[in-house]
Amino acid sequence: MEKKMIAKKPLLFLLAVSFLMGGNIHSVSGQNLEALSDYSIKLAISPSHLESGVAEHEIGYLFVLSKHGVPITSSYDVPVSLSSDDPSIVSVPNKIILKANEEFVSFPIRTTEKSGTTTITANLNGKITFQKIEVGTDETYLPDDLILELNLPTNKMHVNSEMPFTVFLKTLDGINIRAPYDVDIILEYDGLLASSDTKVLTIHKGEYYAWGILQAHDKVGNTFLRAIHEDSGLDVAKSIQISSTLPSGLKLTIFPKLIPAEIDRTLNIFVSVVDSDGNPTKTPNDIPLDFFSSEQYPIGDNLDKFGKSEKPKIKKDQFGYLLQQKYSLQNLLTNDILIGVSSPGLGTATDTFRTVGESMEMDQNQRLGNHHFDEKDYDTTVNVFGLDKIPSNATAFFTYQLSLIEDDEDDDGIRPDGTKIEIHPDCFDASDEDSSGESASEDITRNTELDPEDMVLYTIDCLTDGELYPIQSNENLYTDGFIQKINVISSDEKLATIENGGKIISSYSYGTAKISTGQKTGPVKISTSINGMGTGSFTSQVINTLEQKEVRLFSPTGEESIIFDRDGFFDMFLIALDEKERPKILKEAGKYLVTPTNGLIEIDKGSTFTFSQLRSDSFNISDSETKITLTVEPIGEHANLNLEGSKTFVTFPTSQMLVSLPLEKINANHQQNMGVVQLVDFQGNPVIPKFDVKSKIVSSKDSIVKIIDDAVIPQGSSYAIFPIKTTGSLGSAIISASAKGVNGTSFHVNTASSQMQLQVFTGGLDNEIPSDNPVEFRLFVDDENAEAVSGASLKIITQGNAVITPEVVRTSSDGSAIVSLTAFEGPNISFDIIATAEGYAEGKDSFTVNVDSPDKTFGGIDLELPEWIVYLVIGGILMIGVVVFMFLKKSKADLEEDWEEEEEI
Repeated sequence: MEKKMIAKKPLLFLLAVSFLMGGNIHSVSGQNLEALSDYSIKLAISPSHLESGVAEHEIGYLFVLSKHGVPITSSYDVPVSLSSDDPSIVSVPNKIILKANEEFVSFPIRTTEKSGTTTITANLNGKITFQKIEVGTDETYLPDDLILELNLPTNKMHVNSEMPFTVFLKTLDGINIRAPYDVDIILEYDGLLASSDTKVLTIHKGEYYAWGILQAHDKVGNTFLRAIHEDSGLDVAKSIQISSTLPSGLKLTIFPKLIPAEIDRTLNIFVSVVDSDGNPTKTPNDIPLDFFSSEQYPIGDNLDKFGKSEKPKIKKDQFGYLLQQKYSLQNLLTNDILIGVSSPGLGTATDTFRTVGESMEMDQNQRLGNHHFDEKDYDTTVNVFGLDKIPSNATAFFTYQLSLIEDDEDDDGIRPDGTKIEIHPDCFDASDEDSSGESASEDITRNTELDPEDMVLYTIDCLTDGELYPIQSNENLYTDGFIQKINVISSDEKLATIENGGKIISSYSYGTAKISTGQKTGPVKISTSINGMGTGSFTSQVINTLEQKEVRLFSPTGEESIIFDRDGFFDMFLIALDEKERPKILKEAGKYLVTPTNGLIEIDKGSTFTFSQLRSDSFNISDSETKITLTVEPIGEHANLNLEGSKTFVTFPTSQMLVSLPLEKINANHQQNMGVVQLVDFQGNPVIPKFDVKSKIVSSKDSIVKIIDDAVIPQGSSYAIFPIKTTGSLGSAIISASAKGVNGTSFHVNTASSQMQLQVFTGGLDNEIPSDNPVEFRLFVDDENAEAVSGASLKIITQGNAVITPEVVRTSSDGSAIVSLTAFEGPNISFDIIATAEGYAEGKDSFTVNVDSPDKTFGGIDLELPEWIVYLVIGGILMIGVVVFMFLKKSKADLEEDWEEEEEI
């Protein structure tokens, strides 16, 4: 075996010399376009939608493509003609040069202030390509699935106030629409109660909304605001309730409700003015009062005389009037005694009280009454009366009354001395017996046979269990002085202060306390305790319906949504609201800090709202909804911290990062590839950032294409170009681009070779060959279209168990070459063939042949023949090859005919 290998060396050397003499393999170079007829040209403008304005954009590209759509180069400089259909929108150079061996030529796109769409055309050797380019926005249509929204910060208003409102369009999916052109929204309203500052609101081109101001007039009631988009037939309407804190009515309250029917009884009759919502309010002018009663004698006559002499009135800047008159009620034993009051323009108000027939006093032993039938022990308490609502910075009155608590369980009891407790005869049930032991007379209507509201209360026994009955004091009780019997206190001195605790004089059951409320609002409890009697309380609400209770964040693009641009800017209204959620006119300017935007917003004196553009770096885009909570807090020396509040919004971007390439299929072997990232809105229109935008660009397969650098979109431009590096590998990858504050997008790119793949075939080679005997066969090289390729270099690599000569050979004009194969041992041998040719992608194939191997074979090399004999044998084989060539040529033709027949089948 060692000798065999020594004998091979001269042969290998001869083959190597023959290969070197045969010529070298040339590197791939440009195509002769005149000889290459099957090509096309591609005009690419990326991005194809630009912002308007006088500028020059280096975004035009021209490529020469193979019939497979892959860029190829030219072997010489090629002139290309360019033209624009409308140079007033976009102009281009008249001629550009595609230089030799360069894959593309770039050219500038010059824009003007004019918006519109035009077409750029390129011509190379009669081959024409074109592409449209859009500048600015000239869209003239809106999507079909639209909703018109009318957005109000509140549906309540105070007379003579104002508030902002907005209109915008969105899709059924809830996506706000950026107006492609000026969109007019017609407004309708009831001008009697409120009106808008304009009849038509215009959502200007490129904007998402429009806003106006609704102004309430001096009348109260319900009104409406309607928005109409005539072109789409859309409309929406909302109602607004307009109220007032000005006096619109009277309210009369009588305390206490139960008065003994005796001489010189005093009533607390309090008259107050209320607004349209029924809340107490102060009057800007004096309001005269005229009192009347359902019982003309003795109450009505008394009121008439008092009205003529004193001319009672609610004074300016006050909310009520207290009337305390004495009446002789000893002969007036009745229910629902009405007292009323009227005033011009404010109507009438009434209230009722009732008299009781039995005056009860308490002795030290709490043994009560003057008649034996109700001399029994009672629990005592203090009952407190007042108004449910009191204005801030006002004077009000509370009445407290000594009371007994009825206990029905002791009506038929026995005293400790053994005597029987009897109830008042008028309080008998029909089944009860009277004090003489006889049944009550059937012709007498008893209190207990009546409904409670119809009962005449002669005594406590006529009340149901747990009800209160007035009890007269047998001494004077005071809230001040050396001996304090009555204590009146307020639960919050900032809400209400006791000005005068009042007193209960002997033979009276009640007293009156005077209080003054402060600026603070909220619930306050007035409590009264009387020594030896008990404690009672009453809770009132101190209100200021015009006091600012809230500062509300109002987004113009939706109640709970924020639309922000890529720099984090978004629009926001701040509106002051009163207790009734009505716009509040500020008497002093208010300053507020909004976080996390750290924006300082001020509502001017005399205004109800302000508009501001805020910015936050906290907006990030994810696949899920992004939410942000904005907090507003008052700022200043006397800031009301109770106004601090927060609201959570869903954030929506207005732009997205669009990534694109001039060509979807790029040359895997070309290093100068580029991509483009552009900021656009959701309708594809360019967006100009206020600051530089740094993008993040990644490739899904670095083994196919690599991203070298992230692009930075400069301020004032909507796009930037970034380089792409190919690795020479064929395949596909996804290039994704993103940036903070915008939605990201992806682009699918394919790499391909600009050269056609070479195909290798064999002819004249049997499935089985003898060992140690040279066998000649033919190799064929075709392109992907089955066309013969001449001048292709074939390199043959064996596994050491065979020799193919020559190891490197070139194809002739018919695309074939002849080689000789000698197999040394079996049962089979394999060899690889690599085909290369200028302008083609490398082709490779492997072949396996069976070997018929006898037990022992002899060859020229085994016999150690002289070298000149070996060369002579080789020469003889080559001579034979000339004869075989014609046979093999015919063999390929026969093979091709067989292929054609198979394809037909």
